[in-house]
Amino acid sequence: MVLVEEGPWKGAIQTQLRRVQERLYGCLDAALDGQLAEKFPESNGKRVVIQLDCYNLPRDKVAEFFNNFSSGVLEMPDYQQALKESSFVKGISFELNFEAVH
Repeated sequence: MVLVEEGPWKGAIQTQLRRVQERLYGCLDAALDGQLAEKFPESNGKRVVIQLDCYNLPRDKVAEFFNNFSSGVLEMPDYQQALKESSFVKGISFELNFEAVH
């Protein structure tokens, strides 16, 4: 699953990061609840990678946010349980990429 964020962002960075966080939670929920497998049957029962591609964003702040999110979200009891019980995914990992648009 690939999310694309293109900047420069308008407004407060914290507001934008909260929006990205909600998008990441949406990806997790779609994978764990079977919505991804329903739309893409070949993904059923496989490892899912949630990738955030960033273009012209504040690298340090986004990287810090993403690293905190990706290292902690699957430690949350609700997501640990959902991952253990889900027949739709074998596991979930995260990737972050930065590019500059010229």
